[in-house]
Amino acid sequence: MKEYFVYWVKHEIYFRYFYKSDILYRFFLSSQMEKTAYVQEQLDYITNDFPPNASLQQAFHQDENVHIEADQHCLRVTCDSLTTAEETIFSELRHFDSSFFIIEPAANNCGWIAPIIKNDLQSRVHLLYSSF
Repeated sequence: MKEYFVYWVKHEIYFRYFYKSDILYRFFLSSQMEKTAYVQEQLDYITNDFPPNASLQQAFHQDENVHIEADQHCLRVTCDSLTTAEETIFSELRHFDSSFFIIEPAANNCGWIAPIIKNDLQSRVHLLYSSF
């Protein structure tokens, strides 16, 4: 069974740390081991709270191969494959918000659920030409 931890990162942190995912990865892994008040304050500062388990169970289209547990800062997803997680959980989260950070500790993998979409600056720049 595969295990994923999903953190709903606040947008300010998402934009600031999008290309520094290794820092977030190390912090979130250490926060699972160390449950001090200081670490909890840091988690409060950088993550949004998840709703209680009951409302999450209703929100996702689950099959019998997916198990979800939620605490205040983290969503723990256990399933048989990445494909199952993508089809049942990750695609729904992606439609909701793009600032979810996912960790797969067994494989030392981490990443954002969706990339930052950069606005094309060229399309917003209006050039004026004049001839003399």
